[in-house]
Amino acid sequence: MGAATGAGQAILDRIAQHEVERARIEAQISADMLAFQDVARAEAEKNTDPRVRDLEASFAAEQLGAVLHQPTKIVQDRLAQTRRVRNLLPSTWLAHLSGRIDAYRVSLIAAAADKVRGNNHHLIHLDAIITAYAQTHTTAQLKGKLNRFVATYAPTGAAKAERARRYVSLTHGDDGMSHLHAYIPTPDAIRIHAQLTATAKTGGSVDGRTFDQRRADAFIAQMRGTLTGQTISSRAVIGITIPCTSLAGFSDEPGQSWDGTFALPADVVRGLAAEPGTLFHRVITDPLGRVLDITELGRFPSHRLRIAIDIRDGTCRLPACNLPAIDCDIDHEIPHPRGPTVASNLRGLCRRHHNLKTAGITEPTTLTMDTHRPSAPEHDFASFAVRWTYAA
Repeated sequence: MGAATGAGQAILDRIAQHEVERARIEAQISADMLAFQDVARAEAEKNTDPRVRDLEASFAAEQLGAVLHQPTKIVQDRLAQTRRVRNLLPSTWLAHLSGRIDAYRVSLIAAAADKVRGNNHHLIHLDAIITAYAQTHTTAQLKGKLNRFVATYAPTGAAKAERARRYVSLTHGDDGMSHLHAYIPTPDAIRIHAQLTATAKTGGSVDGRTFDQRRADAFIAQMRGTLTGQTISSRAVIGITIPCTSLAGFSDEPGQSWDGTFALPADVVRGLAAEPGTLFHRVITDPLGRVLDITELGRFPSHRLRIAIDIRDGTCRLPACNLPAIDCDIDHEIPHPRGPTVASNLRGLCRRHHNLKTAGITEPTTLTMDTHRPSAPEHDFASFAVRWTYAA
């Protein structure tokens, strides 16, 4: 493939310049984020209560998240990474400010620096060798070099500490499909992958499935215990909000998950509803998506009202927080006992943001509840639908 000339080269030059400008803007945003965090910390120091002072200082991440439209955890990670690079890796930081290294590469370098930051000599060495390399290599190549650096210079026990970070997470995709991610020790990952590959090879392709499909099916079957004969419960607890017309088969509007992270086609929801062993906490809505309000005595909502609040809110009601509502506290917008235990006065707040509200640092005034009260026919129909659903 020959070198670009004329108009083609001019386009390539513009793309390269745009990339530099993008990296410069990313660096300036990161620098301003640190400056804002520093101002917030300075203001918080004026508070004499240590607990409230720490909460107030940490609230900068929520404020930045609201502006950046990013979850608080993402903002916290970016602040920590940027501060680490600015304070410990001056050459890398200057390259970022000049647009020679973008924010993603900076985050990779920051992660490596975190694993060797107990030794200043190693940090100086990393800063000296990685700046030029990051400018001229792909991110995959940069990851490989950083991995080799960490393996060589990380302190004793670093591998054990990294293993302590193992986890499994779930990311929902489209059309009823999801990604299941596992961060596990490499030997175990290799063994599992090899076992799934061997199982997929024995299945052949006579049924029309591809090799990848057979391997995915083997994974599902093994996790559900059908290949090894284990007794693993396949009972699923699924929170779905779906119009009653879809559940009954009169329309095909999809079901929405509690936290809004995925949708399921109507036919999939109907199939799950008919599957033995699946428990559906079903909140039946009218075509406008409205749910009956429920008022209860006492401070704490009943189990069924709690389920309704979790499904309605989906996540913590503070902007930029995506903790699922099922893991949140139930907060009275108007404090109990003055405020009733009623759906319109209840909201999900994660423990951290609940504490922020209690300390008077923030009041999520944007979280106004739906004040709609259903008409008598709506009330009667929804009550009948709920009774019918739970009896089914």
